[in-house]
Amino acid sequence: MNADLSEFLNKLGLTEYESKTLATLFGLKEAQAPDISRIAQVPKTRVYDVLDRLIKKELVIKIYARPKKYKVIEADKVFDTLLSNKKGELVELERQVHALKETLVDTGSDPQEFERVMKVKDKNDFYRILGQELDRAKEEVVGFTEMHRPNPLLSEALRKTAARQVNVKLVGKLSKETQAEATDLARKGVGLREWDHNLHAYLIDNKKLVMALSDFREEKPNYHFTIWNQHTHMNDAIKNHFNACWEKGRKL
Repeated sequence: MNADLSEFLNKLGLTEYESKTLATLFGLKEAQAPDISRIAQVPKTRVYDVLDRLIKKELVIKIYARPKKYKVIEADKVFDTLLSNKKGELVELERQVHALKETLVDTGSDPQEFERVMKVKDKNDFYRILGQELDRAKEEVVGFTEMHRPNPLLSEALRKTAARQVNVKLVGKLSKETQAEATDLARKGVGLREWDHNLHAYLIDNKKLVMALSDFREEKPNYHFTIWNQHTHMNDAIKNHFNACWEKGRKL
């Protein structure tokens, strides 16, 4: 029982020696330091420091008698105090996480990030990066997509983007294997038109362009792609070409 209680107290934020000492005192109610040390298996050279820390945490009371003894407070107060401290730590951690998110978030407006060429070994890593960029879309995504094989990573990212009321429109050449996936995307609010093209590119909010440079339909040792930010001339060219293909494309 002491071992289980000690482990649980450890989860509530006490150190190993603090947990063992407190668990032992729950069984003894009150005891001298040498007895606590022996039963809790806390070194004699450490037990007094451990007891002093538990006193400061208002979990243990020192009884000034001859001999001096130590007594644990009521169990419900012990657990209420430890839970309250743990909740406070979690609230503070949550605050720090929010602060870190603000500092780490990519706003897409960094003037240093004009263009980047990137390389991955697994084509799915490209779709994971693309998914992160789609998560930042606020108004519109237009894309030339390849639809030769089912692509769960891309489909899920597109569904989530459309679910946030972002206008998502794609043109691509379907295959028999991707008909069902395309139909499901259309039902989830993704605009789709079939048109054969040789591009694999996604324009996000008319600001950021994510474009494959390698042919993702083929198996390769590496795949290259680029991310261009605030490249007005390229964005306009892609958008104009997309609009022309969209008008010519077959509605699904």
